Amino acid sequence: MNTNLELDRRHFLGLATGAGVLTLRADAPPTPATPDAHEYVSFLKAKGDPTVSPEGKWKPTHADILGPFWASGAPYRGKVTPPLEPGKLLVVRGRVWSHRTKEPLAKAVLDVWQADAKGRYDFQDHPVSEPRALVGGRQPKKADFRNRIRLVTDEEGYYEYETIKPASYRAGQQVRPSHIHYMAHAPGHSRLITQLYFKGDPAIAGDSFGKNLGAANSPLIIATKNVKTPNGQYMSGTFDLVLAAGA
Repeated sequence: MNTNLELDRRHFLGLATGAGVLTLRADAPPTPATPDAHEYVSFLKAKGDPTVSPEGKWKPTHADILGPFWASGAPYRGKVTPPLEPGKLLVVRGRVWSHRTKEPLAKAVLDVWQADAKGRYDFQDHPVSEPRALVGGRQPKKADFRNRIRLVTDEEGYYEYETIKPASYRAGQQVRPSHIHYMAHAPGHSRLITQLYFKGDPAIAGDSFGKNLGAANSPLIIATKNVKTPNGQYMSGTFDLVLAAGA
């Protein structure tokens, strides 16, 4: 045993021993407070609004169509795709913000779902179980959930997941560009349904559903960058959400 080290610890912590039990001295001072390392102010522009990506403007995030392939009860995990799923590796990260408080939202729940590298959703290729009334689709069996997850944001409103870049696919007479679906919930805020798109996708211009929906009308188009590591490379993108106040 290093006696000097043991004495230094007791002196620093203000410990006293009695009958083999360590107790804190009555006059021992509390540990000094640690400065707040969150530095939320570093995310704020000069006028006090958070810097959000990709929309850039401080307003509730643009809503988009739900689509026919949402399913309830997705597993909570940080990887969207199954192991060794074909496709270009993609990491998406961001924050969920409260429009009312201008602070990150902890414990917000995100549903994230997408097509695979062939433009197919899980229950297009797997057996289905009970009918799903929300949009007339059907619910995958628990064992068949693929390419869909739920996430909970941390104490700084942060989330991150690993996936592959989904392929575009034909939907009726038009081609849907590569996209990832989001549904966000947080207490005291309105539910948000939207989609993430990718800069440079040639199908964006023709993807429109009415006046404000679809990629052609969306400000939520992210630029990705290639990140090189000793073991390979992946694509990386940032996608923030701002939730409006609500019930």
